[in-house]
Amino acid sequence: MTRLILVRHGETVWNQERRYQGQQDSPLSPLGIRQAQETGKFLAREKIAAVYSSDLQRAWTTAQSIAKHHGLTPLADPRLREMSFGVWEGLTRDEIMIEYPDLFYARYQDSLTTRIPNGELPPEVVLRFQDFLDDCLPNHEDETIVIVSHGGSLRLIIANLLHIPLEKSYCIHLGNAGISELLYTRNGLQCSWEVLTLNSRGHLS
Repeated sequence: MTRLILVRHGETVWNQERRYQGQQDSPLSPLGIRQAQETGKFLAREKIAAVYSSDLQRAWTTAQSIAKHHGLTPLADPRLREMSFGVWEGLTRDEIMIEYPDLFYARYQDSLTTRIPNGELPPEVVLRFQDFLDDCLPNHEDETIVIVSHGGSLRLIIANLLHIPLEKSYCIHLGNAGISELLYTRNGLQCSWEVLTLNSRGHLS
């Protein structure tokens, strides 16, 4: 079995401003820095074999706060990035509704096949994240690893692993620096993944 500790990065300035971040980078806010530090201290008690991270700075900074307690350096992988929101990145929801009203409502009706210009579709995010897991998991049997990523991509991969329809992934709420734990049992298609924790944030002050 392999235990996955999935961590969403700490709060960013754009999170505060409610802007779509996607694959643009906004620095951690002062609160986000504290959240990353508190997450690192909380996970210091765990025996962690490796820390993997999105290569975007907000995730990487969070991952460093975790890895240092274990004498590790995070391993960055672009497959763990947030979903690309294309031309919407950097805009607030209100700005998008003014500039792209038809696209906004089309995507609201069908987020799986409605593509934002220059952006990704949810199934594409799942494919690249799953590709990472397929490469990574065989190297960590009977170990615990940390993956630091983003709210959208983590919701999608958790939904996919648990056979939840991707259009329902938004029912999975993941707060900044929230911790989710999944156990890869390798028990076949019936129950190869078990949920231990979902969006735990009790470690945050």
